Amino acid sequence: MFTADQVWGLAVAADRINGGYFKEDVYVMENECQKRVTQANKLMVKQWLREGAFTEATAEDIEKGRAVRNYFNGFLLKQISGKINDFEQQALRIAQMDEFTGRNMLEFAIVSCLPGVMLRDQIRNELAREVRGSTQLQGAVGDKIQGEIEVVKCYYSKDYDKYRVTAKLVDSFVDFWYNSNLEAGTRLNIKAKIKSVRGDNTTQLNFVKRA
Repeated sequence: MFTADQVWGLAVAADRINGGYFKEDVYVMENECQKRVTQANKLMVKQWLREGAFTEATAEDIEKGRAVRNYFNGFLLKQISGKINDFEQQALRIAQMDEFTGRNMLEFAIVSCLPGVMLRDQIRNELAREVRGSTQLQGAVGDKIQGEIEVVKCYYSKDYDKYRVTAKLVDSFVDFWYNSNLEAGTRLNIKAKIKSVRGDNTTQLNFVKRA
């Protein structure tokens, strides 16, 4: 039998050690052999539980694990309002569990990803608040713009084989597709055209080039 503190604390420990969430093991080629450089979070958690290695979770991990669990317990309001999806329903169900057994393999796998999910939710919510408080970029569709942007986030899309960039241009938020990765915090001068002016204070750009 395992307590909620043990399970959630170990999930946070795995996230801390790996520097994030990894669904599967990561390997590199070394001397013509595959070498594992990162163990999947869920495998770390399951191994620690199987071996009773509860000390892998520090006191800080345990405390953060409680915070992550409380965050997903807060999804009860979503459930009551009927605005909860299947994954959130699973997370809420697990957050309400006080004890686990060796049979809860699915639950261990899901818990291992939840610290990362909470962090992404918080970043997304904070960004949404910033966007709501920002000013709309002045200009009409087709207008040329030029200025210095600060990259807020950037992710790769397999569907488009490009990077989707969200950035701040003075006090306004813009987004666009780009051919290379831009790290968050990167500043660069660009020239572009306004493709779309949205009603949520964001503006989509195209024909983006370094100025």
